[in-house]
Amino acid sequence: MDDLAGLYTATLKVLGDTLVTMTSPEWDATMQDATATQRTNASRLMLRVQEARLTLANSALGDILDELTTNEDRLQKGVKRLQDALDSFDKVEKVLNSISSILSIVGRIVPLVA
Repeated sequence: MDDLAGLYTATLKVLGDTLVTMTSPEWDATMQDATATQRTNASRLMLRVQEARLTLANSALGDILDELTTNEDRLQKGVKRLQDALDSFDKVEKVLNSISSILSIVGRIVPLVA
């Protein structure tokens, strides 16, 4: 991701991919074997991902440029880590931790309620 616009787009894409994954039959099957705590955490994170995606998408790039610049390295790593976790999809906890991590970074760029 050479520029901030590309990073912004990649972040929106990975958040969208996360929602697609979390509503897939494969995720549902995985959640059947998850602990009650993991299922609760996954449900809460799904809502937070949706909020982050919508809030970020509704933000003008010029309005968040400083925050993107400040968090560029962390966000790049977070996007990569989450995409890798979604691609491998081997451990629920790894995916949930990666989602939490990216939400923490996005929350530094745009205000999130949850």
